[in-house]
Amino acid sequence: MRIGILANSLPAAANIYHEIKSVPGAEVFVLLSPVDERSSWSGLMLQLARVAVKPGRAKTLKLISQRAVTRFSRPLHDRETISRVKEMKLDIGLHKSGNIYHRETIECFRLGILNAHIGLLPKYRGRSVMEWSLLQGDPVGISVFFVDEGIDTGRSIVLSETVDVSHCKTIAEAKQHLFDQDARVYRRAIEQLAKPNTKFQINDGSGHRYYVMSKLFQDVAQQCLSIGNI
Repeated sequence: MRIGILANSLPAAANIYHEIKSVPGAEVFVLLSPVDERSSWSGLMLQLARVAVKPGRAKTLKLISQRAVTRFSRPLHDRETISRVKEMKLDIGLHKSGNIYHRETIECFRLGILNAHIGLLPKYRGRSVMEWSLLQGDPVGISVFFVDEGIDTGRSIVLSETVDVSHCKTIAEAKQHLFDQDARVYRRAIEQLAKPNTKFQINDGSGHRYYVMSKLFQDVAQQCLSIGNI
């Protein structure tokens, strides 16, 4: 299975690359693209700066040594970039970028692009879903699903699991703990897709789309998290 990690920086892709690389039969590539139209030279300088200052430099440098990185000078929706991605004949994309994917980009991948969403679909779509889950007394978790052009509306959910955040002291710490699960849950999703007759949970649109939580509600969500720590 040929897998492309869609990222805007090398450090963001490194953990996922090394985790997925260990899956039997997986060929893994990093597709590095800018979010905007910044020049090729300035984009390269930014990448080098990120490698220098980000934690986990060893993993990032090891990734560079694998020669598995394809760097595009144009955003993913650009016609030239799309053409180059198609030529790679990839089966699955893994979302780790700030891009919103156009249909033409999604269709470059035989099966589609997976997203590790830090909310339990179909109930929790959109932003601040971990905080809204805490506020409403619901479990916190991650859903890995195939994206479409909407906001968390892709119909096929490969896996959905609850994650314990009761050990976290702050909302920020809890959210980072969820984000840090992406390499692990992507691996689980890839392993699931490698099985014959994989069955998907349907993201049927029965939930709500949530938006960025206000400071007032964030304080309440923090209290809910703190109560869970007692």
